[in-house]
Amino acid sequence: MAYSLLRIIFVALTLAISATSSLGRREKSEIEKDLRDLCSQTNRTKECWYVIKSELNRFTDADGSKGVAGVVIDLAIAKAGEIHGELNKLYSGSTDENLKFKYMSCSKNYNDANRNLELAKKMVDTNHNRFITVEIYDTVQELRSCMLEFTKDSFDPAHISNMNKEFGLYVGIVKVATNRLLQEKHQK
Repeated sequence: MAYSLLRIIFVALTLAISATSSLGRREKSEIEKDLRDLCSQTNRTKECWYVIKSELNRFTDADGSKGVAGVVIDLAIAKAGEIHGELNKLYSGSTDENLKFKYMSCSKNYNDANRNLELAKKMVDTNHNRFITVEIYDTVQELRSCMLEFTKDSFDPAHISNMNKEFGLYVGIVKVATNRLLQEKHQK
């Protein structure tokens, strides 16, 4: 009798714990559908999905448009930081003064882009959405400034133009995610 009672209590506790841990979470298929829709709104749908799919687990606790925007901004911040670090290494290792100038200039651009994204993330987290588009616009301008340093006819041994394109993909995803968040806020 005591064994049966313990077994019933154990089963009831297991069910209660599993039920509460799944409350508030969206199904994986629902999250995936929402993220595919997000990518379809970018101008690089397949590349967007490749990036998002590799980070799908980061979106499981994302709560709606706000959560998705936060995760996407975090991904862009990480990518900007990675490129910024690479530019600093290239600057330190180069002996070509012209390239050193370009690397330093782009490094500053990526540092500023990262700062803008951090500010946008704070605004998303605190629901101060008024100036998110300004910070995203400023991020785009920083990216464009670096792109100008490495135009098609420019010497680019480290393929910075490819890094810029990759970061441009992340910024495009951020723009769509934050626009969706702002549209949602406007409708309320």
